[in-house]
Amino acid sequence: METLVIVSRAHADTAFSLAEEMHKDGDTVHIFFTGRGTHHCDREESLEKLSWASLYSFETEFDSTRDEIKAVGYDFFVDLLTRCDRTFSWI
Repeated sequence: METLVIVSRAHADTAFSLAEEMHKDGDTVHIFFTGRGTHHCDREESLEKLSWASLYSFETEFDSTRDEIKAVGYDFFVDLLTRCDRTFSWI
């Protein structure tokens, strides 16, 4: 099962914990940072903690130079939404 977690707020530790539980249950987890949530894309602590997930942001919001974060366009986001079995937002 694939799960998409959309993080758009600065305080997301609970969302990260829930996503990690899903990962431990066998899900492939994608985390998409948008809005204020993009500040996690620069935090080494967050990136290490989420190393088991695929991480994304909109290229128009945060075009990361880090390999851990994939900056994508709207078309990719829509494809990811349709591919995932479940989605939850942390806003």
